[in-house]
Amino acid sequence: MHNVDRRSMLKKGGAFLTAGLLGGVASKAMASEHGHKRMRAFAVDASKEGVCSTCRFWGGIRRASEDRKTVYCESLGWCNNPKSMNYQTMTTPITGPMKAWRKWEAL
Repeated sequence: MHNVDRRSMLKKGGAFLTAGLLGGVASKAMASEHGHKRMRAFAVDASKEGVCSTCRFWGGIRRASEDRKTVYCESLGWCNNPKSMNYQTMTTPITGPMKAWRKWEAL
């Protein structure tokens, strides 16, 4: 009799686990279908010299606008310029001014 109770408990637990997983997947699918809010990008003037977001060595998530007048940044980024005092450190898109700055080719 003890084994029967244990089996039924395991079956019910498995059913709850399955229902929870399916519910989580369904809620994520609904959120993406209904335009779940995205993180907004931080806009930086592309003509700014000496700041990380316009430097070719900055490793953050960014994109240039179609007219190349604005850089949209969505994260902090790593400095990959060995000549910079911030080399291999995390910086903001507007960290600067930097003498070791080099213009990003996308601009």
